[in-house]
Amino acid sequence: MAYNTENIIPQPAKRPHGFLQRLLTKGKVFPFTKANDTIALSLAGEVTPSSLKDIEDDNKSLYWNEERLNSEALSGWSQFYTFLLTMSKVILMFFLPVAYMLILLFLVFGSGGWREGLEDWSVIFYTVTIYFTLPCLLIWGHYKLVCKGYYSLAPFLKSKRVYSLNRQTGMVTLYKRGNKVRFTHPFIEFDCVLMSAPSPQGHLNYNLMLVHRYQPYSVGVPISNLIGTNERVVEYQRLWNMIQRYMDVSQPMPDLLVLEEARAKDPVTAAHDQQTGRDPRYWRDMSDDIYKKTLAEIAEKQKTSPATGPKINIFADS
Repeated sequence: MAYNTENIIPQPAKRPHGFLQRLLTKGKVFPFTKANDTIALSLAGEVTPSSLKDIEDDNKSLYWNEERLNSEALSGWSQFYTFLLTMSKVILMFFLPVAYMLILLFLVFGSGGWREGLEDWSVIFYTVTIYFTLPCLLIWGHYKLVCKGYYSLAPFLKSKRVYSLNRQTGMVTLYKRGNKVRFTHPFIEFDCVLMSAPSPQGHLNYNLMLVHRYQPYSVGVPISNLIGTNERVVEYQRLWNMIQRYMDVSQPMPDLLVLEEARAKDPVTAAHDQQTGRDPRYWRDMSDDIYKKTLAEIAEKQKTSPATGPKINIFADS
C-alpha cells in the first residue's frame, strides 16, 4: 500500500531488540513529517542540464523516476573496469602522443641518421603499439560501443543493486549479493537514523539509514549514499524531507532536475504542475551556469526556512 500522509494507518510502538539492532539504531532519529518543498542541494547539484542531456543522448535510464528510486553501486569487477577505462583514456590522450612524437623526433634528428636508427626505433614503436595503444583502443572502443547500445556489459561488470524506494507501492527494498532481495517492507515501518563516527582525520562522518522498526536486522538502507558522508546535519534532514516527499503519494514529487521529465507521468505531480502553471522544462532549459546560480539562490533562501515540514504522529499509542 502506497505511503499517504492523508491516510496513515497507526503503527505499533517499537519493540526492544538485541545488541546489534540497538547498535544499528544508536544515533539521532529523524521523525516523520508532512514534507515541505525543501531539497537537498548537495544531491541536486550532482546532475546539471548538460550532463542530463548527455545521459538522454546515450539512451541511459535515470536512477530516479515517477515509480522508484533505484540505488546501485559498482561491483568489484566494475570498479576495476572503471579504473582501466580511466587509465586508457589518460594513456591515449597524453602519454601515447608524447611517446610517438619522441620516436619520430629521434628518427629524424637522432645521431646516425634515419637509416641507422630505423631498426632500433621500429622495435620501440612496435612495442608501444602492441602493448599500450591497441589494448587501450580496445578498452575505450568497447566502452563507447556499450554507450551507443551496440554491446551490453558482461554480467560480472554490471552494477549491483543496493536498495529501491517505490513511490507507487510504498515499499522499501534492500538487496544483497547477486541482486537478490534481502528484505522488503512498507516505508512507514522504517525509522530514519543519522549515525556519526570520527574519521581518521578527526572529522565526523555521517550515515543516514532507514532501519526497520520491528525486525532485528543487522543492516539498514543507506540512503545517505545519495549525498555522501561529509555534509552538515541539516543537509541530511533535507534529504530525509525529500525522501518523504517522494514517497508520499498525497504530495507532488520533489522539484528536481533529475525528476523533471517524470513529473508529467505521476498523476498527483502532474495535477499540481498544471494548477500552478509550472514550466515542464524549467530545469532542463537552463544553462549550467544559470542552473548553478539558481541553486545558490535556493541555498540562501533555505538558510532561513525549516529543513522539514511539521512533525506527524504515526504511532497508535503515543
